[in-house]
Amino acid sequence: MKIKYHIITYIICVCLIFLLVSFISVSNKQNGVFHFAAINELTESDLISESLVLLMSSEIPQLKQNLNENNINSPDFSSLMFAFTSGITPKNFTSLLELELPGMKSFSNGVHLQGSDSELTAMPVESPPPDFDKLLKEDGSDNQSEQEGETTQETSDAEVFIYHSHAWEAFLPLLDDEEKKPSEASSTNNKENIVLAGSMLADQLEKRGVNTLHDKTNVTASLNEKGWGPGNSYEFSRQSVKEVMSSNDNVSYFIDIHRDALRKDQTTVTIDGKDYAKLFFIVGVGHEDYEKNLKFAKELNNQIEAKYPGLSKGIYEKSKSEGNGVYNQDISGRSLLIEFGGIDNNREELSNTAEVMAEVLSEHQKDAEKVNNTD
Repeated sequence: MKIKYHIITYIICVCLIFLLVSFISVSNKQNGVFHFAAINELTESDLISESLVLLMSSEIPQLKQNLNENNINSPDFSSLMFAFTSGITPKNFTSLLELELPGMKSFSNGVHLQGSDSELTAMPVESPPPDFDKLLKEDGSDNQSEQEGETTQETSDAEVFIYHSHAWEAFLPLLDDEEKKPSEASSTNNKENIVLAGSMLADQLEKRGVNTLHDKTNVTASLNEKGWGPGNSYEFSRQSVKEVMSSNDNVSYFIDIHRDALRKDQTTVTIDGKDYAKLFFIVGVGHEDYEKNLKFAKELNNQIEAKYPGLSKGIYEKSKSEGNGVYNQDISGRSLLIEFGGIDNNREELSNTAEVMAEVLSEHQKDAEKVNNTD
């Protein structure tokens, strides 16, 4: 009798283990059991997420510093309770539409693309943080004599300000090291990093009569002097933007140029026999006035698509859940972050794209002047 009892017990245990393994392996079964709308709303709410992170930051100083960089402040209790109970974020009308219109939520934050559906697989990819200690040891003497032609740094009547929050982002074909891996594509040499693309764009704008101010600061060294790291890059560049705004009333375009971490097949296009580094416009939706930046991005994107189909990968909206979420764009409605090619793009491809971008920006600036003069 005891043997029979043990056999039955053994069989039941085996069956239970089999069911458990099957349950863990089949994700849709988990979703059916564990997916609750209330929990989903809580985890997707920026307001509630930020509140939880703020509580954690009281015990973690570094986290508190990063929250300050992202302009995340403690929400008032009434707003928090309202979002918690209703699922609607105060001062955000879109959250009400998301609650009432089926399918609205999936489109409220994400991608505006021009081109083929295949581009949906080519979302912007952030490079891993660089080895700051290694970058600080690099010799930056080559930055003193750039071959691109210096853009005047004391231009008091500049209309466009070009800067680089991640100035260390480099291009593999330009690095003097064929052994470097894609994850190591970083440099403080402005002939090898994203500052080169900024110089190309600045020079092309100047040729078209658009006064341009280009910040070529060694961001790596500047962050180190402040005791900061890569996570403080937007806090640092924000200071630069504000300094320019306070000393120059004419600047109305603020362009933060980066490069993507995707490979060449995703960041290069051939148009009429010429190779170009693709562009991707990033709009931070983590502030109230992001619609102005989105409108600006759409205007530039449409101009590029009309003349150079396929050069722009479109517009990508990023919230604070995906990164900084603001990218200094709350300072001006004509502020943008632009991904300028990827790690495999070469000098010629960057130069060709800089010409197009300068053409579009100069036309936009002239059209804006006409509107202002009419008013």
